[in-house]
Amino acid sequence: MVKLVLTDMDNTLVSFRHPVSERALGAIHRLTDQGVFFGPASGRDWASVLESFCSDEACMQTALLSNGKKIYAYGTLMNQTSMDRESIVTMAEMVYDLPGVYVSGRGDQGGFISGTTRESLMGTFWGSKRAAELCEPQDIPHWPIITAGLHFEEGSEGIDNVAWGDRVRAACPKLDLISPGSRMFDCVPKGWSKASGLRVLQILLGIGNDEVVCFGDSDNDYQILAAIDHSVAVANASDRVRDVARHHIGACEDDAVGRALQDLAELGDDAFEKWDAARQDS
Repeated sequence: MVKLVLTDMDNTLVSFRHPVSERALGAIHRLTDQGVFFGPASGRDWASVLESFCSDEACMQTALLSNGKKIYAYGTLMNQTSMDRESIVTMAEMVYDLPGVYVSGRGDQGGFISGTTRESLMGTFWGSKRAAELCEPQDIPHWPIITAGLHFEEGSEGIDNVAWGDRVRAACPKLDLISPGSRMFDCVPKGWSKASGLRVLQILLGIGNDEVVCFGDSDNDYQILAAIDHSVAVANASDRVRDVARHHIGACEDDAVGRALQDLAELGDDAFEKWDAARQDS
């Protein structure tokens, strides 16, 4: 019996810069009314994910945010894991001279951008929006850093981000970089993943692996999908995620997760048979 439904956000539940569909919102409310826990499992933090849910906090009473470093249950932040500051400083120093590349971070006390010059940062789309938070690597705040990212934006097209990710991992043994499916990396403590947060959430809710459904598309979803019985890949998922997933549905751009949430609300566990039969027929 399904007791917990989790979904990645970008390129899984929602297309780039789009809100959650009315279909998905309705299905989420039906599931929670049935006593099923629902929540996002995202690399993003609370405010950003809430915006995607059209400010509907009922959709976020359960959540794994910042790649599972922030764990919410019953609408309350239950657990939070911070990053090693010196590793973030080292990473910012390493990429300082790379055009279009910068480090971002956030914590409960604010945010910062580092590892770049103002001139380079202003040539980027996302980074330039946070130019007021720019600081030198040695001035990165000492308060707990919960969310961090290594970004390769405009100007970095000729830079091998995968190779640089490997260099950072080698230089920062307390840090790991995972790809959400773009030219940026989410930063997590070494050995951490969304699955780490899931284990804590399962203990809090008293839920087993066979009672969890999770949707995903990219490498930062791999570990959590590998950890549960009912893992679901959207059609646009990476090869690695498609291979590990037990079930397969349509593409994000077709609101496949919204439709799948409707199936779970209407059919319960029988939704799995519907998805598997559809795949065999395609």
